[in-house]
Amino acid sequence: MAESNGQSCMTDIAWRWTWPGVDSELLVSQSVANVLGNHRQRRVTTERGGQLFVDPTSPSGLLLALATPPHRADRAGRFWLKLDEERCRQEVLSANALGLRLVGYWHTHPETIPAISSTDEGMFSKFTAHYAQDLPHPIAIIVGNSLKPEGIKAWSFREGGHVEAIRAE
Repeated sequence: MAESNGQSCMTDIAWRWTWPGVDSELLVSQSVANVLGNHRQRRVTTERGGQLFVDPTSPSGLLLALATPPHRADRAGRFWLKLDEERCRQEVLSANALGLRLVGYWHTHPETIPAISSTDEGMFSKFTAHYAQDLPHPIAIIVGNSLKPEGIKAWSFREGGHVEAIRAE
């Protein structure tokens, strides 16, 4: 198996996402799917989340290769999350050293099927503004409680709005 930037070129793909009107596909690695699926927010717990990184050199296409897990330094409540800035900075440096690039972040919701909220829109707008030069179209993933495919959803933020992804197995 060949190596590229410290990452295996043979990656198990859990699913694919596309966006209406956007001519690209995002492949989701099994390791990312595992992180997302293993950190669902149960009824009385707080939100959790992490950052998302792609491998731009993947021969298979745009590959979501890394989702960082929740961190004890993050601050959270049942309906809100603030990722620790230092943890985020360190994760970006570590991922960049592996050839991976930041594309967004993920977090949980205490609902069965996640929906993007006005709070989420505001937070992702701030995120987009902060990374505007390096990240023109950030991705947001929200993890709900359902184990069905619609229990994890993604959005791409573009031109002041957001577009929900369509998931294909």
